[in-house]
Amino acid sequence: MNATGDTSTVDVIDGQQRLTTVSLFLIAIRDFLGSSDVDYQRVNEMFLIDRFDRDSVAKNRLHPVPGDEEQYVDVLVNGMSAADTIFKSTYAYFWNVLQQGDLTVHEWLSLLEQRLQVMNIVVDQYDDAQLIFESLNSTGMNLTESDKIRNFLLMGLKGDQQAAAFQLWQQNERLVGSEELSRFYRQYLTSLARSSKPIKENEIYSDYRRYVGLTKDFDQIAQLKKEQAAAKLFAEITAPANVDIKDQRVKSLLIRLGHLNNDILVPYLLQVFAKTRDGVLSADQLVEVLRVLLAYLARRLFIGVPTTGLNLLFAALDRQVEHYVDQAKVDYVEGLKLVLTQVVKENKRFPTDQSLKDALVEKDYYHMSSRSLWFILDELNNASGEEQDLFDAAQSGKYSIEHIMPRVVNSSWQKALGTDWRLVHNVWLNRLANLTLTGFNGQMSNRPYIEKRDMADGYRKSGIKLNQWVAQFDKWDEATLQERQADLLTRALTVWPRPNVSTQLATDDPNSWDTLDMILEANPTGTKPVAFSFVDDQVVQIKSWTDLYNQLIDLLWDADPSNFFAMANSDESLVKHVNEVEADQRYRQLGDSDVAVYAGGDSAWSRVQHIKRLLAGSDHDLSEVNVKTRKVKHS
Repeated sequence: MNATGDTSTVDVIDGQQRLTTVSLFLIAIRDFLGSSDVDYQRVNEMFLIDRFDRDSVAKNRLHPVPGDEEQYVDVLVNGMSAADTIFKSTYAYFWNVLQQGDLTVHEWLSLLEQRLQVMNIVVDQYDDAQLIFESLNSTGMNLTESDKIRNFLLMGLKGDQQAAAFQLWQQNERLVGSEELSRFYRQYLTSLARSSKPIKENEIYSDYRRYVGLTKDFDQIAQLKKEQAAAKLFAEITAPANVDIKDQRVKSLLIRLGHLNNDILVPYLLQVFAKTRDGVLSADQLVEVLRVLLAYLARRLFIGVPTTGLNLLFAALDRQVEHYVDQAKVDYVEGLKLVLTQVVKENKRFPTDQSLKDALVEKDYYHMSSRSLWFILDELNNASGEEQDLFDAAQSGKYSIEHIMPRVVNSSWQKALGTDWRLVHNVWLNRLANLTLTGFNGQMSNRPYIEKRDMADGYRKSGIKLNQWVAQFDKWDEATLQERQADLLTRALTVWPRPNVSTQLATDDPNSWDTLDMILEANPTGTKPVAFSFVDDQVVQIKSWTDLYNQLIDLLWDADPSNFFAMANSDESLVKHVNEVEADQRYRQLGDSDVAVYAGGDSAWSRVQHIKRLLAGSDHDLSEVNVKTRKVKHS
């Protein structure tokens, strides 16, 4: 419990639900006893109401959170006549226990009074109640990460301030949904770009304290207002169908992106939507950004590229785009296209038109996830003309995947496919050209193509545009499959266009800025660093890779020495305790501590590898370090 300064009132930090449940049981016991019972008044005045203020509106001893208190008081006053709520159903459950159980109501009351134990800890305003709770609750049921953040924000506030903060918290909770709060905070913290890496699920609260709560001049009310602005954007991004979005282009694109189920994209979208809200990007630019992202992700899905590493890409994408906007003197949309087509690693590049063509020939689409195939067919179906929502229809069970040429070919199909029917069947069965959506898969089975086309619910009378295209043919053989494959490629290139980038990065620029991960991939040998920036984007002049290495060590040490002590206590050979390396001149002591770091001479490539390890030990990575290099001429 957290003392509020009023000796008669305390705030419950942990145990609210258990206290409420026990209180509802006591209300049921009181009412079951009846007002004529000798224990009725004792239960009522000792546990349920303030006997000195029995006529007050707030006579109840227990005060659940605003929004719940009215429902609780309704049960306290009206019992079984209360409105149907979770409080009423819990009360009714206990009433049935008293009515049908083996124990009498007095026996239940005696058990509660004599056997139920409560641990009561009162902390004052100067104690860190959340940390105390965490240590006590370490072996109990864990709070969610958002629960911890809520407690952190509300504790220490008094009276009206706490009420105002809690009201903001509830508004934010309603915006994103109580079940989504921890997810929201994870994406929100990642979008703040304090680190280039996504926030881990089990570190949301600790990173919130680190990046937000423990900063100078931290103000809970102001912070909750910032979070409310982000929560509104989060609701638009993650549930566009349920939110009033004025620009229907944005709404449609968000719904299509949602079909991809790409949670990894949310932090970047929070950044882009905030830029639009603040007038940095125009509405048209936002639409173009969403189109580029949809095409990028859809093409990757279409060709079957794993999503591995995309969370890192999107966590740092805004910073990277801004870097090339400044370097190449282009607008934000052009900068995004530039990064995705020219800057990112080869396996993260925007898939080419040729790669889509190759996938149609090589890929087994039938055995990809149903959700992915629904998305692809829905998108290709809507490549031209009025949109039809095949994705939601398939998800609801209205449509299923259909092989036009069936998996088991009978004599009729063998004749239609020709003398090479086995080869045609093996090659084309699970290619996209042979797949579609239908609501009548069972009825179609392995019927001949003409019957599938002309039956009552066949392709010709289908409301699906893809099937109407299929129905134009009089036979379904290899030539027809090739024709459909070409049509699907045209649709894919139309609906997911690859950006035309007018800007080309100079490859022979003697002085260029790149992130350290890009430099390592290209091999830093033959280059010399002349400047770098890290975290705060302040540019620092340097003379060599060794200089960069040492300056980064000093920055990391100043930011958080505990990471170096942790590395010294681990198997990390770059950081040792001083007494372990006293005779080794390759190590230098860090400040007056008992920790030393490796400082021996190495190649440029080795230096960057060492930097990578030290950054990882300090919860950073190479993509956060921007380095300006120049090529070294060898005589």
